[in-house]
Amino acid sequence: MKISSISKGDILAFKGKDEKFKTIFCTSTYKERSPHHFTFAGTDISQDEKPTIEKVVESNFWGIGNSVNKYSSFFKEEEIKQMWNLHPEINPYHLGSYGFLIWRKDFLKFRDNFELIGNIEIINNLDKNGNGSMNSSSWESLNNVFTNNFAQTMNQRGQQKYRIKAILKNKNRLQ
Repeated sequence: MKISSISKGDILAFKGKDEKFKTIFCTSTYKERSPHHFTFAGTDISQDEKPTIEKVVESNFWGIGNSVNKYSSFFKEEEIKQMWNLHPEINPYHLGSYGFLIWRKDFLKFRDNFELIGNIEIINNLDKNGNGSMNSSSWESLNNVFTNNFAQTMNQRGQQKYRIKAILKNKNRLQ
């Protein structure tokens, strides 16, 4: 079944060129006017079997404990407490994700490589509180970055792994 629409929180799985499953999840969409695009965060999943939504929730995403900025003020107090509870090392800062930007018109060309795993309810402005991103609007680009020393690349860009549970709006609500 082809993916026809992407929403914030959608989890997509794909097989990398190393034949292991990888996952990304959508942190924001821009659909107000053309050109439409999606921003994704990468997880640390790299496994032989297709991951479940539960496995994704138990995994980590790449990002940073970033300084407070104008988007940080949009986080609710309980969201910040949840971040700090799971990652006390970032206090007084807030979590942000490293972004993988994919333009819709390009995504449609390689969407058959993805499978929608499900949707998780994540906090708003996660990608806007990060400190880096890359254009991933080709299958080759996305596949290469996730397969060729992904952790080393993220570390070189100052990114670290953080628990996905730290950015869920409601830890117990999975769709």
